[in-house]
Amino acid sequence: MDAELQQVLQSLPSDPSPQPLRSPQIARLAQLVDSDLPLQAFLEQLLPQLCTLFSGAAAVTWMKAHGTSDAIVGVRFQMDKLLPTATEKTQHERLVQAAWRQTLPFLVQRPDNSTGHWLLFAPIAHCDEPLALLEIALGGAAEAPDRVLTPTQQKLFVRAAELVAQRVYYGLRQRIALAPPSIDKAVDQIDKLTDEVRLLQQQIQQRIEQRLQRFHGWAFNALRDKQAFAKHVQQMLESHGLRVECPECGHAAILRGLRIGNAKHGAFVFDHYLDSGRTFHGGSTSVPLIRVVPKPARRIAANNST
Repeated sequence: MDAELQQVLQSLPSDPSPQPLRSPQIARLAQLVDSDLPLQAFLEQLLPQLCTLFSGAAAVTWMKAHGTSDAIVGVRFQMDKLLPTATEKTQHERLVQAAWRQTLPFLVQRPDNSTGHWLLFAPIAHCDEPLALLEIALGGAAEAPDRVLTPTQQKLFVRAAELVAQRVYYGLRQRIALAPPSIDKAVDQIDKLTDEVRLLQQQIQQRIEQRLQRFHGWAFNALRDKQAFAKHVQQMLESHGLRVECPECGHAAILRGLRIGNAKHGAFVFDHYLDSGRTFHGGSTSVPLIRVVPKPARRIAANNST
């Protein structure tokens, strides 16, 4: 992780000073994480290091207040200088409350917050529950008001924040008595992930089917072209655990190009196994209307059924 973190940090824009060397900074972060400092001292030393790593003007570590279910408190480093009025502090607190509910690092542009800086947030969770939230105001005090971060630079900041948050999590875990992982929560999260993956698979299947149906009616004037088309379709479907649906019997099948009957340049057929054995349906000389279905379970040979 350190190698990737160094590479990402070294690619970050540094404004206005020249890009500093990142290796010593990463080493100091690692030493701080592994130190025996108590939590408060750890956080107080962490924040200046975050500003150094990200060329930031200020930083805060937000954590849940002891004995509460929803209140969060922050250990701050120079953030009050960016929020001189009560109105600005209130606006910023609302932004932090919204950020606390996020699960992935993200950036907030300067026009969308009251600090006058880009804000980088990095949530830290334990067993899928919010544990802490890192906030870094990017750029020094003399940052140009019209500074723009390109999409690539924004992605670099977000990835760097993700890697640093992983490091900080280890440090917090050493200093806070955290609840042990729960198998019930793990199973619940896996079930949710299964549902998400199933939805993505359905979307992929629909997208593939829509694109393949654009070839309906294409006529290739050579058997080898039909075979090449069918091969590429099969390879793509196989990589996603899919098959074409036979329009004659509805079974999952493999599209093939074969020389059959009087078809001078061959035809497309649907190759599948039925109870009666291997069967070829179809025979269209142009690309048939393709429908996509999940790949069926592997057939078990009769002599291996026991």
